Amino acid sequence: MFWKWLVLSFICLSTGCRAHKILAFLPFPSNSRHTIFASLMKVLADRGHEITYYTPIEPTLSHQNITVKLTPNYKAEFLKEMDIFELRRKSIPEVSHIFARTAERFSEHYYGNQVAQEIIHSTDKYDAVLIESFFNQEPVSSFIHKFGCVGIEVSTLGDSAWIDEFAGIPSNPAFQVDFKSAELSQDMTVWQRIYNVYVIASTLAVSYYHLYAMQGIMDKYFNYTGWETRPPLDTLMANRSLILVNSDPVLSYPYPTAPHVKNIAGLNLMPNKPLPNDIQRFMDEAEHGVIYFSFGSNLKASDVIVGEKGKALMKAFENMPQRILMKWETDKPDLKIPSNVRIGKWFPQRDILAHKNCILFITHGGFLSLTETVYYGVPIVGVPFFCDQFKNVFHAQSMGYGLIIKYENITEESVSWALNEITKNPSYRNVVKYKSQILRNRRHTAQEEAIYWVEHAIKYPNSLTPKSAFMSFWEKRIFDVGTFFILTIVLMYMLLKCINAMFRKSKNISNKKEKLS
Repeated sequence: MFWKWLVLSFICLSTGCRAHKILAFLPFPSNSRHTIFASLMKVLADRGHEITYYTPIEPTLSHQNITVKLTPNYKAEFLKEMDIFELRRKSIPEVSHIFARTAERFSEHYYGNQVAQEIIHSTDKYDAVLIESFFNQEPVSSFIHKFGCVGIEVSTLGDSAWIDEFAGIPSNPAFQVDFKSAELSQDMTVWQRIYNVYVIASTLAVSYYHLYAMQGIMDKYFNYTGWETRPPLDTLMANRSLILVNSDPVLSYPYPTAPHVKNIAGLNLMPNKPLPNDIQRFMDEAEHGVIYFSFGSNLKASDVIVGEKGKALMKAFENMPQRILMKWETDKPDLKIPSNVRIGKWFPQRDILAHKNCILFITHGGFLSLTETVYYGVPIVGVPFFCDQFKNVFHAQSMGYGLIIKYENITEESVSWALNEITKNPSYRNVVKYKSQILRNRRHTAQEEAIYWVEHAIKYPNSLTPKSAFMSFWEKRIFDVGTFFILTIVLMYMLLKCINAMFRKSKNISNKKEKLS
C-alpha cells in the first residue's frame, strides 16, 4: 500500500495535478459501452487518479491505479429480454417503455448484489462519481448525495432527448433528432418535423413516467445512512458538473448543447498495433482490396445471417473480386463459405480498418464502429438492427459515405448492388476521407479532452451547469408564463364582458326612465 501511494504521488507531482479518488459505477452489461468506459478509466488512471471501477464486464486492462469491483454479468439474460427482432416491430414509445421496464426488472442485479451494497453502504470518500444514469440507470444519481461529490455523466449515446432534458437545453424537434429516430436528418419536411415532435414527446413522456418507478428503486436499494435528507430523483439527475457524450458533429449533426456537455467521440481510438502475420499477408496480397464484415460485440452474425439471407450474402460475396474478412462466432458455419472469404471469431477491427487495402466496412452501425470507420476513411454498408444503429447508418447515407440495407431486404441482388456501388464509385470514399480529415484535425485528442474536463469539473463543481438544468419540465418551456398570460387574457375578456353587460344594463335602465318621463 505504501508503494502504491508513493508511485501515485510521484505521478501526480510529475504531471502537475492533484490525484482524485473517483468512483465509476457502471452496471450495464454491454461490451461496447465498457470499451468507452475502460478507455476513460485508463487515461484517468495514467494521469494519476485513483479509480474504483464497478463493472460486470471484466476489463482487459490492468492498472495500479484502478481497483476493479467485478459484479455478476447478466448480459445473456438481458439480451433474452431484449428481442431485437421484436423491438424492430415496436413503436417509439413502446421501445422506450421496454428498455425502462427491463432495466427495472434487472435493478436487483444492478444494485442489490453484495458488491453494489458494499459500495452503497461504504464509508469511503470520493471526489467524483462517474455514472451512466440517463440510460435507464437513474437511481445511481444518489451517489452524488451519498458521497457529497461531483457528478459526472458518461453517455455512450449522443442525440438523446432525455439527456438534453436534464442538461438544461431541451431537444428542439424542428432540427434535432433523437437517437431512436430511424430515418430523420437535420433537413426535415414539415411532415417529418411533425413525426419528430411525436418521437421526442413520446420519449420524454415514457421516461418521465418511469421516473416514479426509478425513485422507488433508489429508495429501496440506496438506503445508506443519511438517505432521508436526499433530494428527489429529478433534482439529483440535474446535478451534473459534466456530461461526457460519445459523439462528435462530424459523426452526427451539429446541435447546440449546454456548456457542461462535452463531446469525446474517439476514446476508443488507441495507437494501432501490427496485424497478425496471417491477416497482414491476407490483406497485403488482396489485389482488389479487402471488405471487412463485423456486427460488433453485442450481436452475433452467426445468429442473424442464417437461412436464405445467409445464402444470399455468401453468393454476393462469392461474385466480388475483393477478399473478405468476416467476423463469425461459431466454429462450423452452416453456410458454404466462398474461397475469397475468411471467417474468424475475432479480428483486430481498428488495425484492419487502418490497412490501406481495406476499402469497405459492412457493419451493424454501432457508434464505435462508425467512429473508427470515419477516422480511418473507410465507407460503409450498414445493416442496422436496434437502438441508435438506424440513425447512425442513415446519417452515413445522408452524408454520402454509406448505404443502408435493411435486414428484411437482404438478397443477393441488394447486397451485390450496394457492394459494387461503393467499391466502384469513388465519391463514397472521397466523402469519408474528407470527414476523416475533420475528425483528425481536432485541437486535442478525445483522451486529452476527457481528462481536462473531468479535472475541471472536480476543481470547479457545477461552474458550467446552467440554471435551466434544475428547472422543471414546465418551467423550461415557460408553460407557467404561458399559463399566466392565457389566464390574464381570459380574465380580461371576462372582465370586459362583465363591464359591457353592466354598461348595456345601465343603458337599458336609462332608456326605460326616458320613456316613462
